[in-house]
Amino acid sequence: MTKKSIYFGTLLLTALAFGSCASDDTATDKTAGKDTPKTGTVFSSEDEPSTRTSATYTGSGLDFYWTANDKIWVKDDNNTYHQSSEDDIASRIAAVPGSTTTAKAKFWVNGTYTGSTHKVRYTGKNGASDKVTIKASQTQSTPNDAAHIADDGDFGVADATGSGKYSFTLNHKAAYVTFMPYNANGVIPGAKIQKIRVYTNNTSDQLAGTFDLADNGTLSNGTTTSNSVELNVNDFTLPSAYSYTTNGATMVVNPGTYSNVTIEYTLHDAGTNVTGTVKKTYPSVTFDAGKNTPVKSDLKIKVYHGNEYYMWDAVEPYWKGYEWNNSNTALRFQPIVNGQRDPVHGPQSTETASAHTSRDYNDMLAYNDPTGVASPVTAAHSAKDCPNLNELHWYAEKGEPYWDDTTLWATMDHLYVGGMWFLKQKEIASKNSKNISDLKLAAPDGINYTRKIMGTIVPLTYSISTGIPSNLNDYFYYPALGIYNSIPTARGEFVASGTIGCIWSSTPAKTDITLQQAFILRISSSNIQIYATLRNSGLTLFNSSNEDEYRPF
Repeated sequence: MTKKSIYFGTLLLTALAFGSCASDDTATDKTAGKDTPKTGTVFSSEDEPSTRTSATYTGSGLDFYWTANDKIWVKDDNNTYHQSSEDDIASRIAAVPGSTTTAKAKFWVNGTYTGSTHKVRYTGKNGASDKVTIKASQTQSTPNDAAHIADDGDFGVADATGSGKYSFTLNHKAAYVTFMPYNANGVIPGAKIQKIRVYTNNTSDQLAGTFDLADNGTLSNGTTTSNSVELNVNDFTLPSAYSYTTNGATMVVNPGTYSNVTIEYTLHDAGTNVTGTVKKTYPSVTFDAGKNTPVKSDLKIKVYHGNEYYMWDAVEPYWKGYEWNNSNTALRFQPIVNGQRDPVHGPQSTETASAHTSRDYNDMLAYNDPTGVASPVTAAHSAKDCPNLNELHWYAEKGEPYWDDTTLWATMDHLYVGGMWFLKQKEIASKNSKNISDLKLAAPDGINYTRKIMGTIVPLTYSISTGIPSNLNDYFYYPALGIYNSIPTARGEFVASGTIGCIWSSTPAKTDITLQQAFILRISSSNIQIYATLRNSGLTLFNSSNEDEYRPF
C-alpha cells in the first residue's frame, strides 16, 4: 500500500549514527458510507493493516498512507499489468474533516483475475508498470510530512490473494532517509535549512535514476543515474536538539550499500544574506529496502557572544543595559546585523574623563618613558587579558594565518561566515625556539613595543593564506565579528561582521591628536593589520590564554 504522507514517530538513535526502520500504521478505517458501484476486480489493502510494512526498529518509523491519485498495477491471468481505474481514497479522506490521507483503500482494476494470487505493484504517482524513477532532486514543503515521496521515487510490491475479491499488503521497496539536523551550541533563528544533499565520491553509484522493476521489488538497468540526491526544503528551522516535528525531512534513495557518503546541509540567513554548508562524511552507509534511516546530525555551528563589544578597557560592555537579548524586550536596542544603527543607546563618550561612565573607555596615558626603563603601561579592566602589542606582532608575523570564508558561525541570532585561523601561541613559541612567556616580552624583531613610545602609526600590513589549514589541532580560530562605529556621523552602527574582525590589545597608544587611541589587530580576507585606533570604537576582546574557546568546531 502506498503511502504517502509519511509522518514520523519517535526516531531514537545516537547523533550521527545510522539505523533502519519502517513502522506499521494503525490508523482506523476512514471509509465514508457505502462505495459507489464501480467496475473491475476489487483489490483491497484494508484486511491486514498491521502488517502492511516490515519493521525492524523498536521505535516508530515511517507510517504510510494513501493519498489522492494513488494508483496500483496488477498482473492479470495473461501476465499483463493493468493500472487501477477507480478507488475509494477520496471518499475515505472526505469522511474525516481536515484529513488528506487514509490508511486503507480499495482499488478496482480491469482485466481477468481467476488465480488465487496476483502480483501488485506501486510505482508512485503517474508511474509505469515496469519502471521506477527515483529523482535526483526532491522537494518537501512541510516538516514532518513526506507526501512528496509518491512523486519522488516511492515504490512497492505485493502478492494479492483471494478469489473474486483480493487483499494485499504492500511491501515498500525504496529506501528512505529521515534527516533531523540540530545545533546543540544554540538556536540560530536567522538560519534556515534550504537543502539537504546526499552524495558519494563514486560517480558510478546509483542513488537515483530510472530503473526496471522486478516482481520481487528489486531494481536493475539504471539509466540517467546519479550519485547524488538533493532534498529541497522550505526554510526549515534549526533547533538546539533533534526534533522530527520541527524539521523532519525525508528523502527517497535507491537501496544499497555505499562508500564515502557525504551529507551536506545548506543553510541561508535572509537577514545577513549568508549561505553556507555543513558537511558530515561517513565511510560506509547501507540504505535498506523498505526501511527508514534516521539521521540526527548536530551541525555544531559555533555561536559567539554578542554582549562583549567594548570601548577600549571599559568596565562594562558597549551595550550594557540595552543588549540584543536583554530580558526586558523593550530595552533591546543593540544593532545585530550589518547596517543597523542606534546612536542614542550606545555609550555617549566624551573626552572629559570626569564625565565618563562605566561603558566609556579608559583614559590612561600610554607609555612615555624615553629611556625605556619604566614598566609597560597596560589595560586595567576589560582589556587587561587581551594580547599586548608584542603578542599581536607574533600572531600577525609568525601565526601562519589563513582566512576561512567557508566555515559557518553565528552571533546574535544570525548566521555569518568569515574568520582567521592562527597558530596557537604554544606552536608559535615552539617553532621560534621561544617560551610562551617570551612572546609577551618582545616582538619577533626582538623589540619590546610595550616599553616604546608609540603613537599613531601607519598600519603594519601582513599577508595571509586562504582556506583551512590541514593541521587544525595547531590552530585556533577568530571570527570576523565586526565593529560598532565610532565615527560621529555613524556612531552606534554595526558594520563589517563576517568581513572584518578587530581585537583590542592591552596596550594603549600615545596620542598625537585629541582623541585617545589603543592598539588593535585587524583581520580581513585580504590581510592582517596592526595599528592604533580610537578608543571609543566598540570592538571585541580576545584572551590569548584561552585560544580554544574560539574554535568553531
